[in-house]
Amino acid sequence: MIRLWDISTGEVLSICSGHAQIVLSVAFSPDGQTLASGSQDRSVRLWEAASGHCLKTLQAHTGRVSAVAFNPDGKTLASTGEDRTLRLWDVRRGQCLKTLYGQSNPVNSVVFSPDGQTLASSDRAVRLWNIKIGQCFKSLHQRQTGRLKSIAFSPDGRLLASGFDDTTIKLWDATTGLCLNSLQGHSAWVWGVAISPDGKTLASFSGDQTIKLWDLATGQCLYTCAEQEGWVLGVAFSPSSHTLASASANNTLKLWDSDTGELLRNCTEHTGWVWSVAFSPDGNILASGSGDNTVKLWDLSTGLCVKTLKGHDSIVSSVMFSPDGTSLASGSHDQTVRLWDVSLGECLNVLRGHENWVWSVAFSPDGHTVASASQDETIKLWDANTGDRLKTLPVPKPYEGMNIGGIMGLTDAQTATLKALGAV
Repeated sequence: MIRLWDISTGEVLSICSGHAQIVLSVAFSPDGQTLASGSQDRSVRLWEAASGHCLKTLQAHTGRVSAVAFNPDGKTLASTGEDRTLRLWDVRRGQCLKTLYGQSNPVNSVVFSPDGQTLASSDRAVRLWNIKIGQCFKSLHQRQTGRLKSIAFSPDGRLLASGFDDTTIKLWDATTGLCLNSLQGHSAWVWGVAISPDGKTLASFSGDQTIKLWDLATGQCLYTCAEQEGWVLGVAFSPSSHTLASASANNTLKLWDSDTGELLRNCTEHTGWVWSVAFSPDGNILASGSGDNTVKLWDLSTGLCVKTLKGHDSIVSSVMFSPDGTSLASGSHDQTVRLWDVSLGECLNVLRGHENWVWSVAFSPDGHTVASASQDETIKLWDANTGDRLKTLPVPKPYEGMNIGGIMGLTDAQTATLKALGAV
């Protein structure tokens, strides 16, 4: 089942029931009026987001549907999955427009280019499809021996970057499907790739505990951040694209000039793993959350720590700036969320109510509401101004409401496990 929530009130608008088995993927249309879902029951369903009513059931797949995606204009839906096909659907009529064949393995993800003209799909390789004619114009696997770990489009949609577990990164012309370059240098899986907002630089981080900066025009490696002595946990480009921040398990936060590859600062003030980083909207301040129970604010013009925010009693696993950059939210394993005044470095409010670790925090677009997600299997909505708890949203379990009473052959252990995951 699928639950639709009113974020402003925290109320459940509707429970969308209809799929016979687990829902594996959901996606909103660009205008937010339609929700698509793909399920293990081999069907795709379209729902009216306002009411939760099922508008159409799209049946054609012969295996579970693992991914759905709307194109940018919202008129076409792509679905894919275990049967190794991609299907394009007319959203208004609910009819299958085209079936795209050619995947050699079950497909695990699909993504449209920004202009909606190209669809990228991946299993062990990336395939580019011309949406207008419904044909694969390029299979991007050039003797590829590894599994795809991540893909990213450039801001203009012309370039596609893909990282693989065979240590390579491929750069592709998303229009022609030609492989522009194969970037080699990592010695372990490439866990993630990110393209700068200006589209000039690629950052990659790997299981070899390094980060590499690449010139997308030439494919040359600009800089290698070695000597990490710990796993790289994430990277983030500043809004201007000129600075890269990296966080790692060796307690350091590093700032890099992404234009020159120069290490601007090796920030060693943290005494625990750096779990999260976030740039302020204006790109002038970087926030980091750490296993030393603190949040640090860094002046990006100098690379210096300007404030250390103390108050949490355990790991700070998530940090996020408000849309106007004046406030910061931090979530911690101490089961609390704290709201901070960025200019003063003072704690404005401590939001209590979770019964387990807080893993993630986020502001609403208007900055009036803070959402927190916890290991206690709830999402809580808070008033960002007063700190009052507005609503607690229980997170549905994977098998929520599934009736297993008539299923034969389950062991006691399997039955107990399914019930712990929500089955009845």
